[in-house]
Amino acid sequence: MYIDINLLPRELRPKKAALLFNLQALLVLLIIIAAAVMGGYCYYINKNIQAKDAEKQSLLKQQMLLKETVELQQQVDELKGKVLERVNIIKDLTANSDLRFAMLQHINSILPENLWLINIVESTSGNEISYTIEGMSYTKEDISSFLLGLEKYDKFKNVSLKSITPSPMEIRDAYQYVVDVELVTYKPPEPPKEQKLPSKKTKTAEK
Repeated sequence: MYIDINLLPRELRPKKAALLFNLQALLVLLIIIAAAVMGGYCYYINKNIQAKDAEKQSLLKQQMLLKETVELQQQVDELKGKVLERVNIIKDLTANSDLRFAMLQHINSILPENLWLINIVESTSGNEISYTIEGMSYTKEDISSFLLGLEKYDKFKNVSLKSITPSPMEIRDAYQYVVDVELVTYKPPEPPKEQKLPSKKTKTAEK
């Protein structure tokens, strides 16, 4: 039978319990470090998630603002279109108003004594404006004089007698007439064409 006897003094004997304690402390320290690292990483990830959420919310707000801006711009464009439409209507109603007033003044000034007007109708075709003048007279000579007066007006062109018929509604002999005239529309003058200066090479060649 074998018996193991340690003959070394106690102070020289290896301390196994202390070594085991050191290993346990190191393991606990490693666990604490790992937990701290994992906690820091989780905190970093959480911060990134919060930052992404804040960025997402900011983008959503910007998207909503952009949508509201686009809708507001559409409303402004619609209102602008309606205003332009009304402006164009007013322009059409007042276009050449001075010319029309002068035309009526001229017609009134050339009316013979025994001739009067019943109706004046304006019609447009493209850029051309024409008038149909209806009236009555007791003599054909007055109708002819009225036509001559219309032809002398520089704002009229293509003056023509469309019809002349006896009027059964008058006790005296009377004639109903219809005259067509066209209004001379204003055309702005064309800009002068630029004249090209002769080049220096041409002058040298001529010398």
